[in-house]
Amino acid sequence: MSPKNQVHPLSYLCIKLVSTKLIQALSDDEGRNYDVVERYLFDATYEVVQELLKNILNSVNLDAATRFSCLQVLLRYDVKKLDTGIFPHSYYEAILKVITQKGTGLQQLNLKGVWVREHPTELSELVKNLAKLKVLIIPHMADNQVLEAATNCQFLTVLDISGECSFTAQGLQHLTTETITVLDIGNFGKKNVCLQEEDETEDIMAQVIENLPNLTSLRTYSFTGASLLTLYKKNSKHKTRLKYLHDTGTTDEIINVIIHMCENLESIHLDNPEKGVISRLSELKKLTCLKLVHHDVVDLLNYLRSSGSGLQVLKLNHNKRVSLQLCDICLCVPNLQTLECFQLKLSFFQVDTFFMNLENIEILYCDISDSSLRYILTNCPFLKRVIIGCIINMTDGDIFRLCAECEFLCLEELWFSCARGLTSISVELLMGHCPNLKVMGQLSGWDIHPEEIEYLRSVILYTNTDLTLLPLGTLS
Repeated sequence: MSPKNQVHPLSYLCIKLVSTKLIQALSDDEGRNYDVVERYLFDATYEVVQELLKNILNSVNLDAATRFSCLQVLLRYDVKKLDTGIFPHSYYEAILKVITQKGTGLQQLNLKGVWVREHPTELSELVKNLAKLKVLIIPHMADNQVLEAATNCQFLTVLDISGECSFTAQGLQHLTTETITVLDIGNFGKKNVCLQEEDETEDIMAQVIENLPNLTSLRTYSFTGASLLTLYKKNSKHKTRLKYLHDTGTTDEIINVIIHMCENLESIHLDNPEKGVISRLSELKKLTCLKLVHHDVVDLLNYLRSSGSGLQVLKLNHNKRVSLQLCDICLCVPNLQTLECFQLKLSFFQVDTFFMNLENIEILYCDISDSSLRYILTNCPFLKRVIIGCIINMTDGDIFRLCAECEFLCLEELWFSCARGLTSISVELLMGHCPNLKVMGQLSGWDIHPEEIEYLRSVILYTNTDLTLLPLGTLS
């Protein structure tokens, strides 16, 4: 049986209760209770105020005016983390002013839901004023002023300036600091990172990598290899601290540079690498996570046979030309914990082949038979999360036989997106059989009537079962 809901800790219940009272007190337009609330929370620790802010600002159904009032009153100098959530355009400038004035102790700021691109001066003043910042998330917002302000944050370690930004190459070159370890920049699949022509981007990003000597992760940007090659030609002795990179169209020359300059790589994402490149990955001794798009299957298997024992995460996308035998993955990658497959041709036929460490598997838009799926489910004894986004022809009888053969002791999430042969009987079977099952979906792709779903949800509610049936809305 799925697990029972645990009693919420007293701290959680108190936060919910106090949040509700604060929302009621601060929901008037005149601000009559502001002073009363501030006095009431004067002795509260910053952790309490921080949790109250988080709970209120992330309330989806709460109007913007009330959320802004709560931000004004609750934000104090000792609050360390702030995620603003989504606000209408008319609040942007006021939010920046409030954070600048009252958020001086912030160490982590996420402005993702506030599009303040039209207020670069106010944003740069905010960044300058937050001297303790360690994490700054401002996608689509940064310009040269903001980058200059970020450079002066002596504790900043994570900076997200990804998306369509307004900074220039000259402004980006001023981003010179030894503290930043994680940088999000650019857009997936696009060479441009700033207001420059594409042919200059490799030089610009080479300069960025050189100016951030302790950078361990360059995220979002998809052409890191070419920039490393540019940097290598300038200084062949340069070594990076990169643990993750993403490259597109990787050549033999570029993989040589990556191997030479990035000895600490733990995770790599290669999009459309040239033939022979994947086999060279065996020279990266610390690699534990590999993502490939438009890969060569022969190259992949050659690499896995020689160095697959070190991998824990394998993500494969876009290759239906050649069938990939999951048995080969199983035999070559014994320590695999996560396997993701997208638009591949897959098969699994050896009954006595087991993934003994696999916990997460995701198969989306792949060509795979029901028998291969059954082998996956029966030959992975420690699965926690299963997502199958392909057409499944299994019936309730097949689910019954699976439950008879396997205990599914670890299974927590099960998603079958298109399984028209399954009914509410399968839901009840899995509910009763899997002791840790907490999420089941996508039931809109099953043969289930809305009334049956409502009945099952009422059973879940009245038996205090910790199980969510997705989608949350009523099925049509």
